[in-house]
Amino acid sequence: MLKRHVKHLACTGVAAIALCAAGFVPAAANAGESLDELVVTAERFPTGEKESPRFVTMYSSEELMETGADNLAQALRRKGGFSYKSFGPQGVSFGGMNSEITARGISKGTLILVNGCPVQGAAGQGYDLDMIPLEQIERVEVMKGAASTLYGADAMACVVNIITKKNAGDTRTSVAVEAGSHGHRTASAEVSSPRVNVGVSYAHLDAVDKISQTTYPESPAKNYSYARDAVDSGGLNLNATLVDGLYFDYLGSISTTGYTKNKDAGGVVKETEQEHLKHFADLRFEKEHVRLKAFGYLDQLDREELTSKGLTEERNKNYNYGVQGDYRANLAGVELTTGADYVYRGADYSEKYGRHHRDDISAFVQAKKTFADALTVVLGFREQLIYGDCDNKDYDIFLPSAGVTYRVSSGLNLFANTGKAFKAPTFNDLYYEGDALTGNPDLDPESGWTYEAGIKYDNDYMRVRLAGFYMTYEDKIETMTVGDDATKFNVGDYESTGVEWETSFYPFVNQASFLDAVSFDVAGYLADTTAEDTDGEEYQAAPEFQTSVGASYVTEPLILNLAVDILRERERNLPSYNPVHFAGKLACWKGYLTFGVDNMFDDTVVTWGDNTPGKTRHYEYYDLERTYKLGYELIF
Repeated sequence: MLKRHVKHLACTGVAAIALCAAGFVPAAANAGESLDELVVTAERFPTGEKESPRFVTMYSSEELMETGADNLAQALRRKGGFSYKSFGPQGVSFGGMNSEITARGISKGTLILVNGCPVQGAAGQGYDLDMIPLEQIERVEVMKGAASTLYGADAMACVVNIITKKNAGDTRTSVAVEAGSHGHRTASAEVSSPRVNVGVSYAHLDAVDKISQTTYPESPAKNYSYARDAVDSGGLNLNATLVDGLYFDYLGSISTTGYTKNKDAGGVVKETEQEHLKHFADLRFEKEHVRLKAFGYLDQLDREELTSKGLTEERNKNYNYGVQGDYRANLAGVELTTGADYVYRGADYSEKYGRHHRDDISAFVQAKKTFADALTVVLGFREQLIYGDCDNKDYDIFLPSAGVTYRVSSGLNLFANTGKAFKAPTFNDLYYEGDALTGNPDLDPESGWTYEAGIKYDNDYMRVRLAGFYMTYEDKIETMTVGDDATKFNVGDYESTGVEWETSFYPFVNQASFLDAVSFDVAGYLADTTAEDTDGEEYQAAPEFQTSVGASYVTEPLILNLAVDILRERERNLPSYNPVHFAGKLACWKGYLTFGVDNMFDDTVVTWGDNTPGKTRHYEYYDLERTYKLGYELIF
């Protein structure tokens, strides 16, 4: 029933807003010129965002920092359009379990790139956006929907491309510190110049008594919770222009913490210490028509676990390296983009299943042509080859896509696209053997299609992006829990149908008053995401509704931001939440005073868990309580 309503809402909403927008285009033209055109790299080369037949959003580093977030995962949550999963406050990795942002209800469907290079490993495709400080980012581009034609397997529902800092026009030095409740402390320093940027960062958070709670409704004596030790993390970034068009980038981070499993009835069951290390480096050659890249990535987690059985040590490693080449040309009025990629993905989980690797090789072509200065048609395909080691299967996949954009007026564009997506099982899906999860070596790969249509509208007073989507998959890999144990399985039909929006309003623009600096933002999605388990029973696979509502006041001396992150109708009978966050920045002597309150009304925010009625075990993971922050940034 809900699916039917969502489909109707998606179609009706797109049509209604398109008609309304078309109706007041002349008025907008009289009111003033439209907003500046946004240029993104969603097609692997710079292109106008409105010209792309995809739902693309770009956030600058300044926009992300204005949210008051401590890291990229928090910032994207507050900007909207994502549901969020983590295993404790601030998304710090809990053993091998990583935080995750989910677009349009498609779990494990987000591809994370740094400067266009994939950083997720083949073991679990986990990523820790909490380990990337916002100060080290130039901008983030988010492209929703299947994008496997352009970015290869794993781009099932969303691509997040993190662009690192560019070299500045002038030499500048900045130092920032911040402190707050829960022992929150951060410090960073950066030197920017026309040739080299170097930055360092540090963050600390005190121990948290309870980050999760597990209960057994029929056996309360088995109940337990986890506490987390203090978290200390540091980061280093380097960006250098070697010669004109040739760039080198490095991002490194280290994080240390520990966990204690406590029985509710009393007594410590397990103590764990962990150190998480990450390195990323790339060498990029970028000209107008040619882009070449070589990159490498290492993710290493070292753990020591003490139980009644004694002390065990574990080292889990993911490592990627590869090369990419793209070329763009104009042939007889057709913009032709071609490219090829090679990525080696290796993993060494010595205590779980040993070493595995795979080679990803692919080539793609995209053709784009505009007719009558209004209708733009985009066609593309990718041939993806995946060669596994002796224990893995090989895959040969053809990934087509098509899109159209129609320019109704200077302010209004209509767009539509379709594309096929593919994702091979991870090594954890296939082979992992742990206390609570067992892999399944018989898994098939995921594949499916996305269908999307919507509008893009701009004038002086608003920016509107609206899309209706239908995403359908075969053999989607999900986790099934039976008693205390969980395993991986291919579900039957897996579908997500809904509507996504991103809007900004500037109601007082061009008015000679303080209200001219006020703006409002609303971004989110409404979706019906369903799957079938191994018995053919349908279940809800993701939250039905997520939106973020924000209000900003931005002037030269003062910036204020208020944001509400709303998640409703969640899967697994998880509770809804709507924490309110406030952040500000005031120009002072040689810099800025920063201040903020996270989770202003002290909501209980459950970031992940399972409260499904009838299950023998229920569990919840929690975010931080109310947090006050005060800091200062010096700029020389």
